Amino acid sequence: MTVEDGALRATLRHVAQDLRAHADVLNELDGTAGDGDLGVTMNLAAEAVTQALDETPDGSTEELLRSCGAAVARHAPSTSGTLVATGLLRSAAVQAPDGTPAQIVSIRLASAVAGIQERGGAEVGSRTMVDALAPARDAAHAAASSGRSLAETIRAAAAAADEGATATATMQAKHGRAGWLGDRAAGHEDAGARMVAIVLASAAAHVDAAGLGH
Repeated sequence: MTVEDGALRATLRHVAQDLRAHADVLNELDGTAGDGDLGVTMNLAAEAVTQALDETPDGSTEELLRSCGAAVARHAPSTSGTLVATGLLRSAAVQAPDGTPAQIVSIRLASAVAGIQERGGAEVGSRTMVDALAPARDAAHAAASSGRSLAETIRAAAAAADEGATATATMQAKHGRAGWLGDRAAGHEDAGARMVAIVLASAAAHVDAAGLGH
């Protein structure tokens, strides 16, 4: 296992812990226009990721991401869980890309977003997790392409995801239960978009605290 793979493992554990800590927040947000169980699903996903890391003591970045994606697919098989699993698996499918650590993260994030959009069928502006993922992808690409560090790139992605999640409060939902509940969602952030923002903020905080990618 390389230093990079060890850093990924530690970051995934940190993100899983933060997702569990935000379960109630996500349930509350999801309750405005959804089933109110996104936090429950993400708690299951976080537990699945943690278990997968425990059961995969060695392995490349691709193997770690693939194990985590498969575990989420098995243990959190709801719509949101399936999309998260798809993102992890599509990221894992990018085989050892060339570039700086920041560029590699940008490439994997772009692949994850593409997979989630293909699986879920959502476009930007539809009030879904894509409204946080797409700006995060674009911000990561811009930062990495301009030679920013890994930490700076993840921070840029996290900031863009946060802005994207906030913007969903003014959007009209087009997919899922929120799409036919209409005005009930007005003025509230999309829970899936906020979940993405939480994940990236957690990753950025861990990378900073651990002194990784500077």
